[in-house]
Amino acid sequence: MYKRKRTEEKAHTHTSSIFDLYQSPTFDESIRKSEYRSYTPFIKSFNCNDSVEFNVNQVDSFFAMFASRIAIKGKLEVTGKGDVTLAPNFGGFLFDSCTYSESAREVETVRDPGIVSAIRAYTCYNKDDANHMSIAGWNYPSAPILSAHDKSFSLLMPLKHIFNIFNDYPMITCGRQTFRFVRARNDNDCVIIKEKVGETGTTAKIVIESIELKIKHIYPNDDVKQQLLKSIQTDKPILIPFRKWDLNELPTITAGARREIWAVKTSTAIERPRFIIVCFQTDKRDAVEADPTLFDHVNTASIRVSLNGEYYPNERMQLDFANSHFAEAHFNYSDFQAMGGAMCDAMCGALLWTYTYTNKNLDEIAYQNHLSKKDEARTEKESYNSFLPSTSSLFCYVSSIQLSMSSLYYKTKLIVHNFTLFNLKSKKGYCYK
Repeated sequence: MYKRKRTEEKAHTHTSSIFDLYQSPTFDESIRKSEYRSYTPFIKSFNCNDSVEFNVNQVDSFFAMFASRIAIKGKLEVTGKGDVTLAPNFGGFLFDSCTYSESAREVETVRDPGIVSAIRAYTCYNKDDANHMSIAGWNYPSAPILSAHDKSFSLLMPLKHIFNIFNDYPMITCGRQTFRFVRARNDNDCVIIKEKVGETGTTAKIVIESIELKIKHIYPNDDVKQQLLKSIQTDKPILIPFRKWDLNELPTITAGARREIWAVKTSTAIERPRFIIVCFQTDKRDAVEADPTLFDHVNTASIRVSLNGEYYPNERMQLDFANSHFAEAHFNYSDFQAMGGAMCDAMCGALLWTYTYTNKNLDEIAYQNHLSKKDEARTEKESYNSFLPSTSSLFCYVSSIQLSMSSLYYKTKLIVHNFTLFNLKSKKGYCYK
């Protein structure tokens, strides 16, 4: 009865609104202006192992880092007669690590961003996202765009493709922003070389000509800025909650073993693990003839996580990829978007459907928990046959909730002393400092 009454009230409200012919239109004028500004690094060297650092520090400015991007321009130099293409997500594989700091405090560091962003793309992106990310080097299932004239490329990669904080915290920030990108040791994971019959010795080299940060600046109107500064003067801390994707790698699996137990990590009290994603790769890293974004099932029969003595899931998985018995694994993969929250669009469905899931060999499980004490995660993996080959690597991503303090709490009060408002009608002035 209560539900029916609420439905009738909602219908009545909607019906009444269509007769309000004299209602005034409502416009969102909280943002006076927004624009993108380019920032260049101090050092213009973009060779392997080089560190590329950007510093953004403008007084009385607000930044929308969740909408900012990194622009990379370069070209591919090929020696030999083989067919050379850019690897999917090669923009992430260009770097060995990426770090974001705010007011000299490290907020998030992503190790091996190529693999991390590829896993996030498979689990969180849909087909529309894949088309939109073509300018970022991720246009699954096609290869990245490369100019046929001079083999040059131009990337415009969103920062949230690498840093998950910008997926979970779509709010403005200010103060000193620092980004540090460390180039990879080599570019073997960025290219795919297919030798022609009877030909060998084809090599490829990526030459980066420029790297720029495209930061979106937000300029609020005076009313919004006044309200924001009043709130800041109360000295109330501003928390930044986000989910950190922590990469853990087991380089090799025990040769000939049918069962592998891996003590992944012991979490601190400030971390809140939510999901664990497990995937396998065999002979694809640092190999120019292989696609580094492809994964293998390695005859997996069951995967379970032991967390403080409890198993997730409680029952063992009955997987048999040789006979196409992987429905439970694919359900866990596709259901991750519904559980992933803001960083996933659950309405559009998973990127890989059943056939492409087993052919792309993405083996993923996601388990949710709500424990606040120290968490010790242990991954237990079983196989019907021995792990073949023993050169397979095991990746485990632990998605944990993190809390950080915004620099607005520390910095903004030091840079707004010259913000003054004068009311022409009342002849009164207000100075905020």
